Amino acid sequence: MQASCMGIGSFRVSSRLLLWRHAGPLAVCLLAPLWAARPAGLVLGQESAAVAGKQEEASPEKTLTAETVEARRKQAEASADLDEAAKKRISELYTQALESLNRAAESAQRAETFKQEADNVQQRQREVQRRIDELRGQTPTVPQTLTLPDLEQELAKADHALTELKQAQSQFENELAARANRRKDVRSLLFSAPQRLQEIERQLQSPTPADEPPLLTLARRTELQARRLAVEQEIPASQNELAKSDAEDALDLARLQRDLSIQEVAFAERRFQLLDSRVKQLRAAAAGEAVRQAEEEAIRAQPLLKDYAAQNRDLAEKAQALTQQIGQTERNLHDAEAQLQSVQQQYQQAKEREKSVGLTKTVGAQLRKQEATLPHVGKYRQNIRARQQTIEDVRYELFELDEQRNELAQSDQIVSRILLEAPAGLTLAERGELQEAAEAALERKRKYLDAVIRNQSTYFDKLTELDTTELQLVKRTEEFIDYIRERVLWIRTSKPLTAELTISDSDWWLIDPRQWLAVARRIGSDVRENPTWYAAALLIFASLFGVRRRLRRRVREIGELAERRNCTQFRLTLRAAAITLLLSLLWPAVTWYVAWRLAPAANGADFVTAVAASLWVQAGYFLPVELFRQICRPRGLAESHFEWPASTTKLLRDRLMHLMLLSMPLVFVTIVLHASDPDRGYDVVERICFMLACGVASWFLARVLHPESGVLREYVAFHPDGWNDRLKYVWYWLGVLSPLALAATAFFGYYYTAQVLALRLLYTDLLIALLVVVRAFLLRWLLVHRRRLSIRQARERRAAAQAAAQAAAGVEGSEGPTPSRPVAPAEEPVDLAHLSGQTQRMVTTLIVVAALAGTWGIWHNVVPALNILDRWHLWTAVVPVTETLTNAAGETEITTHDIVRQVTAVDLLAVSVIVFVTIVAFRNLPGLLEITVLQRLPLENSMRYAITTLASYAIILIGVVSGASTLGLRWDQIQWLATALTFGLAFGLQEIFANFVAGLIILFERPVRVGDIVTVDDVTGVVSRVRIRATTITNWDRKEFVVPNKEFITGKVLNWTLSDQVNRLVIEVGVAYGSDTERARNLLLKIAQEHPLLMKDPAPVASFEGFGDSALNLVLRAFLPTFENRLAVIHELHTAIHREFAAAGLEIPFPQQDLHVRSIVAQGGWSLSHSPAPSAREA
Repeated sequence: MQASCMGIGSFRVSSRLLLWRHAGPLAVCLLAPLWAARPAGLVLGQESAAVAGKQEEASPEKTLTAETVEARRKQAEASADLDEAAKKRISELYTQALESLNRAAESAQRAETFKQEADNVQQRQREVQRRIDELRGQTPTVPQTLTLPDLEQELAKADHALTELKQAQSQFENELAARANRRKDVRSLLFSAPQRLQEIERQLQSPTPADEPPLLTLARRTELQARRLAVEQEIPASQNELAKSDAEDALDLARLQRDLSIQEVAFAERRFQLLDSRVKQLRAAAAGEAVRQAEEEAIRAQPLLKDYAAQNRDLAEKAQALTQQIGQTERNLHDAEAQLQSVQQQYQQAKEREKSVGLTKTVGAQLRKQEATLPHVGKYRQNIRARQQTIEDVRYELFELDEQRNELAQSDQIVSRILLEAPAGLTLAERGELQEAAEAALERKRKYLDAVIRNQSTYFDKLTELDTTELQLVKRTEEFIDYIRERVLWIRTSKPLTAELTISDSDWWLIDPRQWLAVARRIGSDVRENPTWYAAALLIFASLFGVRRRLRRRVREIGELAERRNCTQFRLTLRAAAITLLLSLLWPAVTWYVAWRLAPAANGADFVTAVAASLWVQAGYFLPVELFRQICRPRGLAESHFEWPASTTKLLRDRLMHLMLLSMPLVFVTIVLHASDPDRGYDVVERICFMLACGVASWFLARVLHPESGVLREYVAFHPDGWNDRLKYVWYWLGVLSPLALAATAFFGYYYTAQVLALRLLYTDLLIALLVVVRAFLLRWLLVHRRRLSIRQARERRAAAQAAAQAAAGVEGSEGPTPSRPVAPAEEPVDLAHLSGQTQRMVTTLIVVAALAGTWGIWHNVVPALNILDRWHLWTAVVPVTETLTNAAGETEITTHDIVRQVTAVDLLAVSVIVFVTIVAFRNLPGLLEITVLQRLPLENSMRYAITTLASYAIILIGVVSGASTLGLRWDQIQWLATALTFGLAFGLQEIFANFVAGLIILFERPVRVGDIVTVDDVTGVVSRVRIRATTITNWDRKEFVVPNKEFITGKVLNWTLSDQVNRLVIEVGVAYGSDTERARNLLLKIAQEHPLLMKDPAPVASFEGFGDSALNLVLRAFLPTFENRLAVIHELHTAIHREFAAAGLEIPFPQQDLHVRSIVAQGGWSLSHSPAPSAREA
């Protein structure tokens, strides 16, 4: 025991200090005798007689080395007595032995390193302290003799050094955070080392299996010996590491090193800022000097060089402006880098904190505070979008500057051109001076261009670097936000309610008269300081209160007008909505005003601030509830304008009043208690009030959503087979249990989670109520617009009828012929029912889209919390990943490889969302596509139907593919199943598959279309629907026949309107024998030619077809352009033929038959009749 303890404390650290600082080494001292008492014969070099045939007595350090292991491996590989499986096993054992030997060597080296560090900890502590003292009194300086290029190089070096120091500081902080866990792990290793050694000794002493080859036994024992050596070396390494850690903690070295790191970073930042300031000064001075010289040169320049001097001046000014822009961009870059480093450091510390202590209450509070202090991502996204155009402009200007610089490479030609433009009277000396001046101007332009290009390149680099940094900041911030939101809702903020029934000091404020007197004094002082504001507010509120009765009466009067069936004014609804808003605005406005005046007058008083905050929330909660209650008042918007049932509006009105009376005090108390002490937070009284408010909300929803007596009763009664009817109890229990679930969440200590979810549920309820009201407004506008169109069409029809009657009366009363005037064709009347149905579908679709978008906007901050389900792995899936890489030659390569991905509960949740979105899209998107796009295109109804049907199929296909890919299912994984199903279903469901394929052929080839008139077997009717399996035909009796799609492809189908809707009418008429057939034929032609709906080309044809039994048969053949008026035209032709034939004296005979009765004498003398045969005919 004494020797072992001395072994532990041999690194010049007293055992008393170690025992006082940590209990870990004491555990090692207690367990060390187990190792010391091991059998002396168990040394690493022993080998049994069964293995080597002899016993080798030697120390493990002398016999077991890497060379020994390799030699034994080669011996086994060269053996002819071993099979391949045994050789493979032996090779694996020797590989493990080599790894154990490497670990033993590393442990020995670490033990020596830790020993040295523990020995010189005092020296390191003194060195760190000396360095800290030096940095505290040291001020960074910059030599004044350095030029601008030298300073720019020093600035780049200082920036690089500062980045490295910050990275080292961050790494050191992470190591400090992981220090406690490391000590715990080391103690665990020390505690388990004796047990592991005993297990290895037991295996070494166990008898060798009888059928095991000697070489395999040798390999197994060698691996055990190597593993024992690794554990033996691990013990002193762990002991020395603990001793080194204890020594550093005793001298507080870690804190000093952290202080040194902070001092070094601070000194490097000061030096960088000094260099940066010096560089900016020199740049600004150089740019200003260049501008000054350029202006002087422009003044002194010769007339022919004025333009070049002006260009030089512009270039100098541009270089100066770029210098300022570079400075501003560098400041922005420095701020972004600081933000990025702060976010990364906080993110890393949060992960280390979670790893160290878990998701505790303190960690949750820290995460919520960090989320509130993170940079605003939207601002940086806006900056990135706005900067893209600037980067493109700078790049384009850089190309232009390069082109100008390339033109200056041929300065001789430019000088020659200037000399050619010189006046002819110049002397040789003057031309020489002009040439020198031109060359100097071009040289200065080259210098200015170089400066501008350099600044432009620097500006471009800084912009791209700033863009990249902000992109990284946005990405890292979003990752941190998702990390926080994924965990913060799953952290318990307090104990269960039954475990901490204590009243805090802030809870007594509600019944403390002094606190309420403080609120009254604040209001009184504010009234004295701002009497004008209160006088104006009092006047406004009194006016609103005084006109409330008049406003209510006006709402009733407007409602009575709106209830009339002939009301066509939508402005009545808008006027009622404005008055309803005024009626509901009084008390929320009073509450808001009081909260507004209390907020600036709080002056740090906690209770006054809490009351102000509670009043703000109270007003925001009170206004929508009161507004909806006023909408449901008698003769109000809901009853008179929206045509909601009176029982529904009364139920809502009464229940909303009860909700306000019961919940508003609870909400007020909850917000006051929460705002009075937000740092400590979540006390008992506050949670109880929150739970009671949830109970009130559950009671309200139970009364409102009850299937038998709630607001949906009337709707379900009119839609008995809809989804709302089928799921009415689901909606009921979902609404009732949701607030109760929030109350239970708060009861068990997840109060913050309950608050967040309750706020989201409240916003969702308000969104639903808003969309219901908006839909009601839109439907009201549609109804009023439809009434207006109906009245206008009725008036047009009456005016047309009156005009026709007047025209007929004028023709009958005129003595002479009336000149014929061309009659304008009547406009086709608007199908109001069809238009109303389409608009309602579009409104419903838009409301559904708005509901989905609004719901996502409300709940998207909570969605990351579901990522916690990613920890529940269900199965693994191999998914392909495509990457785009750039090789050394600069070519783009696209590679695809498979990765193994875990399918988790989140994926199942995502699949359920995909299914829901697919169903909603399948039911609404095709209709929206038809209303918004297809109806505006010159397409037939059948083509629009085919497009919407194919769009529905595409939506289903996309949903199936998305769901399968989310679950990790690929075609190559399920193709065998698809093949088996194909063969199996080909026999069992071949008719269904044939009908499905036939349906696709019908949609693409279109042999029959929706709206076509077809005859299948003995069924004739209009094609009304084309579905996956069958097509529906509606006959003339309004009966629907479901015909399998295959009949239209493989059978005989008569399509009356496939390529041409022109159809022929055949009217058969018979006249009595002896009638004038030519006259009858002419009458038939006249009747057909005068009919307005019959086509003139091809012309009607009447013919004498033959001699019938009772009549002379004539046939009239005429053509109709469409099938729409076929029956009406047949009726009108029959009526006209009957009328005209009767007027012309042409008889249309009825069928008749002559019967001749004769006497028949039988051979036996008996006759059928004893009377003679009649001589007259009897019909």
